[in-house]
Amino acid sequence: MRLRLPIIFSLIGVSSASTFAQTWNLLPTTNDPTPRRNASAVYDPMANQMVVFGGVDSTGNKNDLWALNLSTMSWQMIAPSTSTIPQSRFSHNAMMDSALNRMLVWSGQGSGLYNDVWAFNFSDSTWIQLWANGNVSGAPLTRYGTAAILDHSKRRLVNFAGFTSDSGRYKDTWYFHVDSSKWSNQTYATNPGLRCLHSATFAPENRKMIIYGGQRSGPLDDIWSLDLDAFQWTDLTPTTKPSGRYFASIVYAGNGQVIMYGGQTAAGTSEELWQFSLSDNSWFPLFQGSLKPSARQGHTAIYVPSTNKMIIFGGTSGNLLNDAWELSLSTTGLMRETGIPADFSLEQNFPNPFNPVTRIQYRLPQSGITTLKVFDILGKEVASLVQQEQERGLHEMVFDAAFLPSGIYLYRLTQGYFIASKRMALVK
Repeated sequence: MRLRLPIIFSLIGVSSASTFAQTWNLLPTTNDPTPRRNASAVYDPMANQMVVFGGVDSTGNKNDLWALNLSTMSWQMIAPSTSTIPQSRFSHNAMMDSALNRMLVWSGQGSGLYNDVWAFNFSDSTWIQLWANGNVSGAPLTRYGTAAILDHSKRRLVNFAGFTSDSGRYKDTWYFHVDSSKWSNQTYATNPGLRCLHSATFAPENRKMIIYGGQRSGPLDDIWSLDLDAFQWTDLTPTTKPSGRYFASIVYAGNGQVIMYGGQTAAGTSEELWQFSLSDNSWFPLFQGSLKPSARQGHTAIYVPSTNKMIIFGGTSGNLLNDAWELSLSTTGLMRETGIPADFSLEQNFPNPFNPVTRIQYRLPQSGITTLKVFDILGKEVASLVQQEQERGLHEMVFDAAFLPSGIYLYRLTQGYFIASKRMALVK
């Protein structure tokens, strides 16, 4: 299986803002999950699938796990191979940890409020609890309606605010190191203020967490960025902006562009589509045409870098929904696709086929946590060649497969937002 690299956009000319042209498409899915709201979702690039966890359907809170194969458009329920799994919940957060081929889940509301952290490993369908639920010193209070992202290079789950049982809406900033399972409080005087039900996305090029909207005494309309190195918040809100809302979805689409859809406004559920440019802090409403999703809030969304598409699932507009829509983000003449930066590359192993030793070269665009792993044809990890901080530049690893049988294997390089994979053949 060959994974396409994320698409990065570059500007042509000197325009201060670039906008997307776009087309919605109702996906012809089969074996759909029950209609639901306030679930969470990630994009799994290795399997090219949208993975949805939990939410609320007509029977109550859920803790089921569903995957939409974006090649076949078929949903499949994933049955965990472990008996210990997260409790049913909604308004939680999920993030894809591509370096370890797993999904992270944190917080939410079910029979109570939660501050636990879980990891679902796609290679063996196991749940692992990284942090136990409960209010303890040195960790954020149990909560729901939070907004969180995963800072891939520093291996941190970063969270802002949410609704807590002890204090109501909160305005704290925390990060959770997903490898050491330790929390760190990064709350300072300047911050976006008390809120819950807001949305977040990660802009990896300039290492920013972006949060939008939410609820305090009513729907909020501000947008903020968090510097993930200095942990300083900056208010980006322009004068021209969408109406305040909560339970909207936002995704990061490269080149400083944030795409926002739907949400609950003071006037009701929204069907609006907007683009925010980080380069000049400006909002642009996007034309959608006549074929588009119905107004909704509480839906979930992912971005697929390899095809430059946003996909939304479910939500509610008074009735619970389980439809999936795909938004194709083609660019105007101001922008063009340039592919991954030239200094990020994964070369074909040499020799190939090989027996039993081969060499793998790759080039990194920056210093950071890097992984290079080998998988069999069924997606099971068979070797971890690199899992450490590496410097920018050219690297080479020697892989000795004397312990493996003949067959086709996949090797995958990951650093931050960038992922590349290739096949190799072991012939004994």
